[in-house]
Amino acid sequence: MDVLNAVRVRAMWDIRQWRTSTHVSFYSGENLATTLGTRYEYHPEFAPTTEILAGYKDGRITWPDYERMYRELLTARHPAAGLTPDTIDRICLLCTEKSATQCHRRLAAEHIAAQFPDIEIVNL
Repeated sequence: MDVLNAVRVRAMWDIRQWRTSTHVSFYSGENLATTLGTRYEYHPEFAPTTEILAGYKDGRITWPDYERMYRELLTARHPAAGLTPDTIDRICLLCTEKSATQCHRRLAAEHIAAQFPDIEIVNL
């Protein structure tokens, strides 16, 4: 919470397929909603499908294939439709991967940035 406040995050967007955490219960959607209140928002339109996620996790899909498939999914879903610069100002995308390097939150951020070229992506 201190980090979010320090960088003035307005809203945390949970973009996970499943909003539960078996390892750290604090990161369940319910606990985050309680802690963050109205700052917590669930945005499943940015979540990967179960098939893409499971395929990558069990090694049937490589990271380059995952990237391609997830980008195609975003193109088909149009999750940025209806967003405005105000709605994406100071949002934080939440996922479970430690690094954004091989995580769909980086791809989602890049997708949003492609729609709004004046925004800056910062990895916390």
